[in-house]
Amino acid sequence: MTILRGASVSQKDFDAAVTDWKRLVSDDDAVYDKVIRMDVSELAPMVTWGTNPAMGVDFETSFPEIKDMNDERAYHYMDLQPGQKPADIELGYVFIGSCTNARLSDLQLAARFVEGKKIAPNLTAIVVPGSRPVKRAAEKLGLDKVFLDAGFEWRDPGCSMCLGMNPDKVPDGVHCASTSNRNFEDRQGFGAKTHLCSPAMAAAAAIAGRFVDVRQMPEAPVRRGYGEIYSLYRYNRSSYE
Repeated sequence: MTILRGASVSQKDFDAAVTDWKRLVSDDDAVYDKVIRMDVSELAPMVTWGTNPAMGVDFETSFPEIKDMNDERAYHYMDLQPGQKPADIELGYVFIGSCTNARLSDLQLAARFVEGKKIAPNLTAIVVPGSRPVKRAAEKLGLDKVFLDAGFEWRDPGCSMCLGMNPDKVPDGVHCASTSNRNFEDRQGFGAKTHLCSPAMAAAAAIAGRFVDVRQMPEAPVRRGYGEIYSLYRYNRSSYE
């Protein structure tokens, strides 16, 4: 809805439209084919090891055994082996950006893990706000200075390294912690090895030079509500949430 407000083809009376939309809810006595309830109180950070978003594991879980040719190809491309863990990956790039995971709340969360620190030596870290309004709001809060002081590059909004746009490419053979939502072969550049993760995981990895468990860090929020846990640990959220 934030995207729609003020758009040239949006509702003329946006507030009235929102009020009308909020009436579109299920009846109190509605019956559903299936109801799924999930306990996320123990949800662990996740990192991808392969070449599609489904090829991911919890931070503490070892990469799975090869079960088919797709796994074999993914391991070969990523230069990884079954039995390794996310903490074993030596990172060369960190990308915090894309329309999926570079909202203001994402940048605020990531900034908590880098404030007053420096990124690891020989590591390139880039922050690309998800939109111009997000960039302006972040700069008003001083988040740009937090990232710049830590050694990050602070960019204008755009696709950037999410899909290897223009010069923003991960070098051949280099592993990148990325908050984008696709990790296909060559997505971030020819031979680039993309590991999807949350903004918090990416920010913490930029400081450590490798993936670490953000749950064990003092910057992790104390309150463990669903949304807060989800944004902390999951890497593949919808662009429309």
